[in-house]
Amino acid sequence: MFSQTAADAQVRIEALRREIAEADELYFRQSAPAISDADYDRLKRELAALEAAHPDRAAAPGATALGDDRTGRFPTRRHRERMRGLAKCYTREELEAFFARTERPSVLGEAGYVVEPKYDGLAISVTYERGRLVQAVTRGNGIEGDDVTANVAAIRSLPHGLRATAADGTANPIPDVIELRGEVYVGLAEFRRINAAQEAAGGEPFSHPRNLAAGTLKQADPGEVAARRLAIVFYGTGACEPASAAPRSQQALHALIRAWGLPGVERVAVARSRDEAWAAIGKLGRDRARLAYPIDGAVVKVDAVAQRTAAGADDDAPGWAVAWKFAPERAATRLRAIALQIGRTGVVTPVAELEPVRLGGATIARASLHNFAEIRRRDLRVGDVVFVEKAGEIIPAVVGIDPAARPADCEPYEEPRACPACRADLVRAAGAVAVRCPNSGCPAQLRRRLAHFASEACVDIDGLGPATIERLVGRGRVGHIADLYRLRREDLVAAGGTGEKSAGRLLAAIERSRRAELWRFIHGLGIADVGPATARALAARFGDLPALAGATREELFEAAAPRVPGVNAAAAESVLAFFARPENRSVIDALQAAGVCPRFADAADG
Repeated sequence: MFSQTAADAQVRIEALRREIAEADELYFRQSAPAISDADYDRLKRELAALEAAHPDRAAAPGATALGDDRTGRFPTRRHRERMRGLAKCYTREELEAFFARTERPSVLGEAGYVVEPKYDGLAISVTYERGRLVQAVTRGNGIEGDDVTANVAAIRSLPHGLRATAADGTANPIPDVIELRGEVYVGLAEFRRINAAQEAAGGEPFSHPRNLAAGTLKQADPGEVAARRLAIVFYGTGACEPASAAPRSQQALHALIRAWGLPGVERVAVARSRDEAWAAIGKLGRDRARLAYPIDGAVVKVDAVAQRTAAGADDDAPGWAVAWKFAPERAATRLRAIALQIGRTGVVTPVAELEPVRLGGATIARASLHNFAEIRRRDLRVGDVVFVEKAGEIIPAVVGIDPAARPADCEPYEEPRACPACRADLVRAAGAVAVRCPNSGCPAQLRRRLAHFASEACVDIDGLGPATIERLVGRGRVGHIADLYRLRREDLVAAGGTGEKSAGRLLAAIERSRRAELWRFIHGLGIADVGPATARALAARFGDLPALAGATREELFEAAAPRVPGVNAAAAESVLAFFARPENRSVIDALQAAGVCPRFADAADG
């Protein structure tokens, strides 16, 4: 029998494990974290303390506190050498404890520390054999991870071969085998570009560069990786054969990475003492707003590889390195309302409407709430004082509430049961977080679909912006994309907001779009799992829209074979499901009736 104290500990341990498992699922597998890194780490520390106090309730031997990013959608590969994470610290006291452990002569010696930016992306291990890229694997559980070689190979900044000769003509030694450890990320300018394109196409912006990088890398379409311009940086090694070829220090590793022609860490500071290391962390924190890539902290490492063994290690993290996590800028304000946004696929997303507050040099009046499960988890209520942070230094998000400031008349939030735009009953698939409006005729979805179809990434109808779409849908002039090609000048003028000249320019842009490449029309249909690269492959395989719409399962899965790049089983299933709906087949018929019959042509589409 457990005593009451032990029983309470058991209940809390089990609750913490469930909460951590849910957070791991959202962070590592769905690339949609619902809690901050600091909150997550607090849960992990509380669990570790309870397990230490009650060893009979501890995790099974060999269990790891690392999250597991394996998705089940990729083959898995073992790392030659375990791929560990980093211990994290949030306070000066925690950092001082690291310095106290590593300043022993047996650990630090004369080498000192190296301080690097902590890139905010997805950890990756890339293997080169005799200088040629052969494999790229995510960290997974530290022992094995997802094989994402094809996607990593599509990153433009990553050479497929190591440079054997430096720029000055000297030879660069290349090991027979080396695992290089690093991070896949999205640069901040690219993040803004992608989000601008998302919003222009009627889609929801991505909430964080890290989520975008992880979600993109775990797609089955290498073309999407190339289109989104992922970046990669290297800062560590795993196995090296022969061992004598491994760099002897962190500084030597950085020099070798550059000599091999690989993307390396831009800002590396050498520190001979804890004071110099702390100063380097502070400078990095002050400068991070000017960096072109997302970072969420600084990493302090013992420089000399030979002396790292004395610092020890466990299954999760080495003792010779630690990550200092920057505290995000935070502001408190009042939650005025929870608005609902409906995406082009029907997903309903809650958005916080706030009393305007200054944060990161900007006035914030709206912020992400992620999903309804997050509202329930936090017991978020209209009228609450909420804390807002800028995720990835860009997208504001509600990260907590101040319970003590809650007004007495605050009512619990009731999740909507009907679509605010069309009143259809909302649905949630089994096991899914997202809530959807199933009505394909929903005007809110239609507006988003039209914006996507008309965007530069699709058929590029210049001048067909959100306000014009709103008026055309609201006045009943447009009910699906084919209706765009039936519009007359008087329709545009009668819808309001468009003069004779503007109407003429818009009609000319619509007319030009008839000549858009077939793949742009396919992408513009908004089929799940079908991005630009997949659309190109489908265009080449089927030749026109009616043939694609009438494709059989056998034909689609023939197209999904590896010999046709850019099309996979998930995309094939999505195409089948899309055209199984009569309303989508009727759009193709309506396009034909309107004289829009794009066909594949090597010169245009290839």
